[in-house]
Amino acid sequence: MPRRWLSLLAVPLFLAACGAPESPPPEDAVVRVVTPYTVRSLDPIKQGLWSPEWGYGELLMRATEDGRVEPWLLESLDSESATSWLLRLRPRIRFANGNPLAAEGLKAILDRHLAENALVKGTLAGAETQVLDDRTLRLTTSRPVGNLPHLLADEQGISVFDPAATEPAGDIYTGPFRVRSLSAEELVLERNPNYWGGEVRLDEARIRFVSDPQARVLAVRSGEADIALYPPTDALAQFTNGSGPSVAVAAQPLQHLRAIPNLHKAPMNDLAARQAFALGVDYRQLAEDVLGTPYRTPTGLFPDVVDYALPTQRTDPAEAARVLDAAGWATGPDGIRQRDGARLAVTMLTYGSQPDTRTVAVAIQSQLRPLGMEVTIASVDDNYAAMRDPAGWDVGLSFDGTLGYTYDPIGPLRSFLTSGAQRNFGGVADPELDALVTQLEATPEEPARRPMLERAQEIVAANRYVVIVAQRSSPAIVAESFAGYRPSSVLHHIGAQT
Repeated sequence: MPRRWLSLLAVPLFLAACGAPESPPPEDAVVRVVTPYTVRSLDPIKQGLWSPEWGYGELLMRATEDGRVEPWLLESLDSESATSWLLRLRPRIRFANGNPLAAEGLKAILDRHLAENALVKGTLAGAETQVLDDRTLRLTTSRPVGNLPHLLADEQGISVFDPAATEPAGDIYTGPFRVRSLSAEELVLERNPNYWGGEVRLDEARIRFVSDPQARVLAVRSGEADIALYPPTDALAQFTNGSGPSVAVAAQPLQHLRAIPNLHKAPMNDLAARQAFALGVDYRQLAEDVLGTPYRTPTGLFPDVVDYALPTQRTDPAEAARVLDAAGWATGPDGIRQRDGARLAVTMLTYGSQPDTRTVAVAIQSQLRPLGMEVTIASVDDNYAAMRDPAGWDVGLSFDGTLGYTYDPIGPLRSFLTSGAQRNFGGVADPELDALVTQLEATPEEPARRPMLERAQEIVAANRYVVIVAQRSSPAIVAESFAGYRPSSVLHHIGAQT
C-alpha cells in the first residue's frame, strides 16, 4: 500500500527537525522575494515542482541559461536504445537531513512517481526500473522517449526526495537550502548545512506570496522586498530612470504568445485566411512599440536559442493582400473582405490572467483592418476551456512555450499539434507531422533529430497551424542591493550562487 504524505496547507509549518539559526543572519546574506505563486505544501509528488524553483530541491537533469540540458544530480544519462537508458548518480549526494542518495533510493523515487505522479504516468507509462550498482539504474520505457533528458529536467516531473522519509518535511530534499517554515503567506529558507554541491552564498531567503501585481511592485519600491517576480508589463517603464529599483530580464525568450487558428470552421479553415493573418501581423511593432521590455520579435516557431530554429515568419501586408485576392476574398463596401456572402471576420480570444493578450489583440485588430480582416476581441477567464469548444472563437491567444522551460521541442509539438492531442485546440490533423513527432520520439540522438525538427517547422509554417505573435523573457524588478540579479530563464529563481 503506497505511503501517503501528510497535507501541509494553510497553517504555518515549523520544521523542528531543521532547526533555526541561533541568531538572525546578517542583512546582506538574506534575500526577500515576492511572487504570485503559492507553495501549498512540501509534498514531493503533488507540489515537488517548487523545490528546484526555490533551491530546496534539485532534479536529475537541469536546463541551463544557454539552451542546453545537462546532468544535475545525475553524473551521466546514456541511451542504450530508444527504450533503455542508464542513469548514473553523482557520488556523495545527501539530503538536507543527512541521509545519502544511492541507486536503490533513486529506484524507490522513480517507482513512486510512476505510480502516483499524473504527468510521469502519462509520459513514462509502463516504465520499469532496475538497479545495476550503488550509483547506476536502468530505466526501460514501454515506448521510445527520445526527449527523456528534457523530461528529467521538467520541474513537474520527477522531484528527488528522501524515500525513507515518512512525511514531507523541509529537510527531505537535496538543494542548497532547506525549509525552515511554510505558511499560506510565506516560505522561509535557510542554508542547508549538509549540501553536497559546495558553497551556498545566502544564509536565508524569504519568499512571500503576493497575488496583487501592483503590491509586488510596491514591495520593492518601498524596501519591503528585494526582488519582485512576474511584474506586470505596464509597470516596467517606471523603473528605467537609472536610480533605485531596476528591471532585470532573463536571458532566453522561452515564453511564446501563440495565435492558434480554429481549423474547425470558417474563415480560419481556409489556408489563405491563415496565411494572410500571419503575413499581416507586424511582429516588430508588437515587440518594440506596443509591448516593449521584456519582449522580442519572433521569427518562427522556435526561438534562436536552439540552432535548428528556422525563420518562418515575416510581415508583408502586400503579399497578404495578394493571397486573399487569389483566394477570392473581395473587398466589400465597408472595407471588409467577403467571399460567397461570408465576411472575413474573426473572433480573437484573450484571457485575464495574461493581460498582455488584450494589448496584443487590440494591436492586431488595428494591423489587420487595412487588409480587410475584421477582428472582434472576446475575453475569457480560462482560455484552454474556451478553446476546447470550437464554436465560439476563430483565433485563440495563449502563452505556451514551444520549448517549455527545458528546451524540449518534442513534448510541445506532441501536445499542441498532433492529431487528437489534449491541447490541439485548433484541430490540426496532419499525418506527416504526426509521423515526424513519432519518429522524433524514437530518436534520442540530437544530431539525427535536426532534419526532422526542421521539416516539422516547415509543415507548421506552410499550413499556418500556429503563429507566434510575441515572445518574451521573464522579467523581475530588483532593488539596488540586488542589481546583479538576473531572473532565471528556466524558473530556477534562487540557488547556491544567488
